[in-house]
Amino acid sequence: MDLDLRQHLPSLVLLFGLAVVAVFFRANSDLFVPVAQDIDFAFQLMIAGTVIAILRNELGMSTFGVFGPVILSFSWVVIGPFWGFIVIAYIFIITSLARVAISDLDLGTAHRVASLLVVAAIGLFVIEAAGQLQDLSSLQAIILFPVVLTTWYAERFVGSLTETGWPPATRRLAATIISIAAAFFIITSEPLVGFVIRSPELWVALVAINIFLGTATDTRLGEYLRFRTLRRSLGAENAGNILTMRIRNREFISKYNPTSVMAAFNKGKMKKTLHGLSIPTPATYLIAEDESDFQELQTFLETQGKFAIKPIDGSGGRDVLAVRGRDEETNEFLTNRGRLTADEIVAHTRNICVGGVSDYGARREALVEGFITPDGLLADRTTGGVPDLRVITLLGFPVMSMVRLPTEESNGTANIHTGAVAVAIDIATGEASGGYQQTHNEFIDSHPDSGADLEFSIPDWEDVLTMASQAAISSGLGFTGVDVVFDKHDGPMVLEVNRRPGLGIQNANMDGLLHRLRYVEAHGDPDQFQSAYNRVLRSQEWAKQDWKMVEQPPAERKTPSEVEI
Repeated sequence: MDLDLRQHLPSLVLLFGLAVVAVFFRANSDLFVPVAQDIDFAFQLMIAGTVIAILRNELGMSTFGVFGPVILSFSWVVIGPFWGFIVIAYIFIITSLARVAISDLDLGTAHRVASLLVVAAIGLFVIEAAGQLQDLSSLQAIILFPVVLTTWYAERFVGSLTETGWPPATRRLAATIISIAAAFFIITSEPLVGFVIRSPELWVALVAINIFLGTATDTRLGEYLRFRTLRRSLGAENAGNILTMRIRNREFISKYNPTSVMAAFNKGKMKKTLHGLSIPTPATYLIAEDESDFQELQTFLETQGKFAIKPIDGSGGRDVLAVRGRDEETNEFLTNRGRLTADEIVAHTRNICVGGVSDYGARREALVEGFITPDGLLADRTTGGVPDLRVITLLGFPVMSMVRLPTEESNGTANIHTGAVAVAIDIATGEASGGYQQTHNEFIDSHPDSGADLEFSIPDWEDVLTMASQAAISSGLGFTGVDVVFDKHDGPMVLEVNRRPGLGIQNANMDGLLHRLRYVEAHGDPDQFQSAYNRVLRSQEWAKQDWKMVEQPPAERKTPSEVEI
């Protein structure tokens, strides 16, 4: 049986079953239409869910989920769009202010969310009381669930501010409000809803449309906008070389990063693997999870003054605490979150483990590792933070790379989504030639804060790429983004192996990832036993020929023992 048919067979069976039901309803429409008209909200639900899905998947709007906007659009139906928006804004503002007020207390997720629900309940009481006293029927009709959802949105919005900054968090909030409004205006169209009610075949069609769009859409409208400059540079004939999120997830992450490996290979497993294979990586002092680990951390703090603490499953710099020294007079630690005592650092670590916002109460682990003192080559080009090198690999073959330089806009993080500068690095030579700032969609020749030029070369480039390749191979993941940092004392080290590398590196390089990945698939010989060093050499040859057909290096080529795995 063909693989595609096998993959789609369950959904085809589902559609066939629904079609049988639709035929039955059509044949007995006189009996069922009156019932359907009494529960028209069910059909509004069908339409609203499809609308939100199209806005997210086809247009690329990043909203706070799908269920939330759908439910909030129904609350607008109940109390009207004006009061619906007012109520959402009111609850959102008071719970956001409450969230900010308790942000520094490290309450843990359970008590933090409970506190916000109490505030939201008080706010709901005030609205209901005002509605009764002023005889405003709209305010008396407010339902509880949308208020709870709005409280959750406030929690996530304020949490996102520390992770991504104001622009991304605000855009996501705005997209959510727009999606709610769009769903409301469509599901309040009585002719449309009535037509769907009277047409059982449309019920099946809505499922089929969602399945089709979910599998067939390769490029979202948002990605057309995100990569518009790159598309113009590549031209219409090469625009298909760009890797989009849908293609990345479907054809590379799903294919080369097995779920079992993805689930098992967290930062802790990665660090053990790297240390075990003598692949340079920052020192690992402790992996904290329970009270005994927190006591060990307390003892560790008595003698150590420089280290970093991060969630073992975190991303984007979320909840990372960088401790860069200690004030001997006050015995306070100097961190990226201000001056903290030892007890406050332990509290922060405990909050990561038992109260992190990403999983709402599920127990996690915190990694305590060595502090990176950036090497002058990259550090001198910034005004703070830790620059790093991202190398995208497929089957251990490096295919694209960039240096990420922190800025004041990115709050000292190397996150290009929040304002860090991405500098393309040539795979073949290790040379940089100007930067790209995604938040402004512009290419720059100098760092926006330091004014330093962005043309430089990475020393010992082959060795650095080989290290990245070794880390990728040892992870068991076929498609990775390896992050390398350059320490002043210890040189280049692998900081992390990412399981879902982002796509912004394509804008920095003004080239698409997809054609390079396809080239590796066609010529990488993944089933042969090849050292990381040989894979690097082959990638560099391909890069020199612009990822076109070149002669393969002899298989018997010897490789230095110090770079073999």
